[in-house]
Amino acid sequence: MNTGRLLVKINRLSAWILLVFMIIFLISGYAWNKEILLPLHMAERMHTNLDLYLVFFFLAHVLISTKFTLARWRIGDERLVNLLLIAIGILFFWFILAIDQSG
Repeated sequence: MNTGRLLVKINRLSAWILLVFMIIFLISGYAWNKEILLPLHMAERMHTNLDLYLVFFFLAHVLISTKFTLARWRIGDERLVNLLLIAIGILFFWFILAIDQSG
């Protein structure tokens, strides 16, 4: 299996996982705020513990889609684009981890 096909599969999987996590995130946030649907402690725990997973799958989905879009538009050297997108992903995830640790 070539890299492009693997990235398409990872992109689709990350989109589906992101969709499931977003639904859980929205329901738990609503339940936490309105104190319905779920016990308060469970809603709070689910809502506050999902953020890193959401960021990870969001970054994976967006960065892979960005790579394909830039390739389709023939923008930049493929290796340079790959390196730049990986660096952006690592920096953003590190930034979110730093924020999460401080709070």
